[in-house]
Amino acid sequence: MTTTFKEYLANAWSTHATDPKKIADEFKLNFNLMDSEDDVMSMAGLIVHVCGEHLGSWEQGIELLKKLKNNAPIKDKEQMKRFVAILNLGNNPNISIEEFSPSDQIRICSGTSSALASLGGLKNAEKLFSKAVELSANISKEDPAHKALAIAGNGIATSLEEKESRKPNEVDLMILAAHTARKHWEIAGTWMEVERAEYRLSQTYLKAEQPVKALEHAEKCLGIINENGDVPLELFFAYEALVLANKATNSEIGQKSSIYGMEMAFDKLSEADRSWCKEILEKLS
Repeated sequence: MTTTFKEYLANAWSTHATDPKKIADEFKLNFNLMDSEDDVMSMAGLIVHVCGEHLGSWEQGIELLKKLKNNAPIKDKEQMKRFVAILNLGNNPNISIEEFSPSDQIRICSGTSSALASLGGLKNAEKLFSKAVELSANISKEDPAHKALAIAGNGIATSLEEKESRKPNEVDLMILAAHTARKHWEIAGTWMEVERAEYRLSQTYLKAEQPVKALEHAEKCLGIINENGDVPLELFFAYEALVLANKATNSEIGQKSSIYGMEMAFDKLSEADRSWCKEILEKLS
C-alpha cells in the first residue's frame, strides 16, 4: 500500500525512540515520498534528531543530509546549515562555529548539547550548553534561539534526572538546565510550557535532594495552571509533583491533599489519558 510522506513521518516519529537504528537505516528508502520543500526540511529535522540524539551516528547523519541536499530543493538553507553544524559539532565538539551569528551559535550549541547529554557525553554537553547560555544574554526577545535553548535545557535536565546517580557537577548542570528552560520558556513559550518548566524544576530538585525547593516549584506549577485554565492532564501532573515533594519533606497531610487533587483531575481525564495515567495514580496512592 502506498504511503504518503505525512503518514511516513508520523509513524517514524512515533516509533523512532524504540528502534532508532531501523528508522535511520530506512531514511534513504523514503526520500522518494517527499513532495514539497517543507517535506524535505521535516525529513532533515528527523535525521538530525535520530542520528544525533538517539544514536550518536553523527557521520551517518551528515552523509544523509548531503544526499538529501543533492537530490531535493532546500527551502530554508540557513536551517539546513544549522542542521549540518549540529551533527559536525557532535562529531567533533572542538570545531569552531564562529562563522555563524550569535543566534545561530545558540541554536547549534543547544541542539548538540542536548543530544550529547542524552548519549552520556556530559563534559562536552556542559561546555556547549554553557556557551549557549552565555550568548543568550545579548539576543532580542524575538530571537528564535530562546526556544531552542528552552528545549535543550529541558532535555538536558531530563537526561540527568534519569541517571541512577549524579556527581556534584552533574547536579549543578541539571539545575542550570532546568532553570534555563524555565527562563527561556517565559520568553518564547505559552503558559503551559512555563508551568511544565516548573514541573521539571520540581523533579530536578527532588533528584538534587533539595525537597523544599522541589515543593516550591510544584506549588508554582499548580498556581500557573489555576491562573490560566482547568486543564485536567496538566493538573494531574502538577498534583503528582506535589505528592512527591510532600513525601520528600515528610508532610503526610500534604501528600494526602495532593493525592486527592490527583484523583479529582484523573476523573476529568479523557479515556485515552486515563489508560496511561492510572498506573501513575495507583503507584502514588
